[in-house]
Amino acid sequence: MIDRDGRIVFGSLLALILVLTVSIVVEEQFGVGLREYPVLSFLVFAGLALAAPQLYLAATDDETADDHPTRSRVQFAAVATAVFALAFADDASGISYLAIAGIGSGAVIALVCYEALRWHHGSSEGSLSQVR
Repeated sequence: MIDRDGRIVFGSLLALILVLTVSIVVEEQFGVGLREYPVLSFLVFAGLALAAPQLYLAATDDETADDHPTRSRVQFAAVATAVFALAFADDASGISYLAIAGIGSGAVIALVCYEALRWHHGSSEGSLSQVR
């Protein structure tokens, strides 16, 4: 049987396949394809398939003393979003390029802030335990 993490990641990949299938049908029927909208394509691939399941699992993981799986999930989501932003921004132009590059840059900045907050939280807990 598939564990919870596997079900969530598998579900996001099934959602991606469903979105791509609907996109192909819409393109055949109406002539409007997902490739024509780079920001939407980026959000579908990077958001739906990669970042969303990892961030959901990070948010719903059990709180333990060792939160390395949660930290790894957040790091993976941010780095994967930034890498996909580089790939998708290459094909975009104008405001689409700026939006995709902004999302990718925002993911890296959010990761730096997350790590700084974790470091600050860890160092403040360490200093409190030394005072007691």
